Amino acid sequence: MEWHEDDVRWAFRIFMKLLEKGVIDESQREYHYNYSRAEVRNILEEIIEKEADVKTFSTAGKLYLSPGVANRIFGYKNAELREKMSLRNNSELYLAYFVILNLLAKFYNSDDQSLASRQFVPLEEMEETVSRHINTIMEADPEEVDMQEDNFRINLRSVAEVWLDIPAFDDKITNLKRALNNRISFMLRVMKFLEEEGLAQVLEDREVRLLPKMEHLVLKYYFNSHRKDYLLQLLSGPLPLLAKELS
Repeated sequence: MEWHEDDVRWAFRIFMKLLEKGVIDESQREYHYNYSRAEVRNILEEIIEKEADVKTFSTAGKLYLSPGVANRIFGYKNAELREKMSLRNNSELYLAYFVILNLLAKFYNSDDQSLASRQFVPLEEMEETVSRHINTIMEADPEEVDMQEDNFRINLRSVAEVWLDIPAFDDKITNLKRALNNRISFMLRVMKFLEEEGLAQVLEDREVRLLPKMEHLVLKYYFNSHRKDYLLQLLSGPLPLLAKELS
């Protein structure tokens, strides 16, 4: 296949602009027009995306770039994520991942998981859900936990221990931004990171909604169908862990 020089230039202009800014808004019409052209899209998808391990996509009138799951160049490293969310160690980072998975399960918990089943999730409801899963993990048979750790690809015991070390939410607190040491404030740090990435919106530090960029990524890229359905269904109800046998 032959490509025209102008098409190649526009494909790289779009890529470089997204690499610099992360988003191209609707006001930059020339970029949007050229992104809509099949010749330019073909160069982006067949050459640039595959070689750079990134995805470019359009949703809600904006263009985005997102690194592939295993991208070690354009994606965040663990240390960078810990710094962005003010986390002390990787155990807290794994808990942050677990919180995000629970958040997604709150939105995608219906039989038809191609559409979000609700618009908002209160953080207090999130705390109750995560705490319920954590209690199930701590009360479960160790072999059952090992099996689910293989399925989740996350250290559930470490996640549970970190969560239990964080004080529970005190409903007498009115300023969550000043309350740095409770479970709601931990989740708020995670949600603020998602907000900075254009993935979610935090409303009055009390509830969260997903933004089109997150919805697009969930449905199109970062979960293959089997694994996405497994994780979301698993976390939308009680974890299927057998309790320890009493001696």
